[in-house]
Amino acid sequence: MFCRLMILGCALLAANTSASELYRWVDEDGKVHFGDRPPLEAKAESLEGQLKPVNSADPTRKQDFPDSQRAKQLEREYAARKQSEQSRARRQQQIACARARKQLKILKGPVYFVDAEGNESTISERQRVVEARKLEAQVRQYCG
Repeated sequence: MFCRLMILGCALLAANTSASELYRWVDEDGKVHFGDRPPLEAKAESLEGQLKPVNSADPTRKQDFPDSQRAKQLEREYAARKQSEQSRARRQQQIACARARKQLKILKGPVYFVDAEGNESTISERQRVVEARKLEAQVRQYCG
């Protein structure tokens, strides 16, 4: 297999530098062949104009490949998806910030809890301070 690829490469190089045409054909066994002359026993396809030069005098020029439009489209889709994810993350952060600020505001006022039976219970000042510090840390984290 490697030998065939090597022969193909040499044929392409030789065809590019010395021959004006290159032909491609498939034999009865399904093997693909290349040559500078079409065979008599099979129908050959001319590859003239389909191959780009192996060596170029201007190696830094940008070649326009057929799928360049697809590549640009993929880049645009990736950028849009990334921007959407960033927007979603910012919205979630804003929601967390608002929630933490609201809870902190509530906690700084008079605090009491109501259980399932409707009975009120309060927390100690020490518990209130601890919870307030946790919420202040969340506000700093989410609100900047």
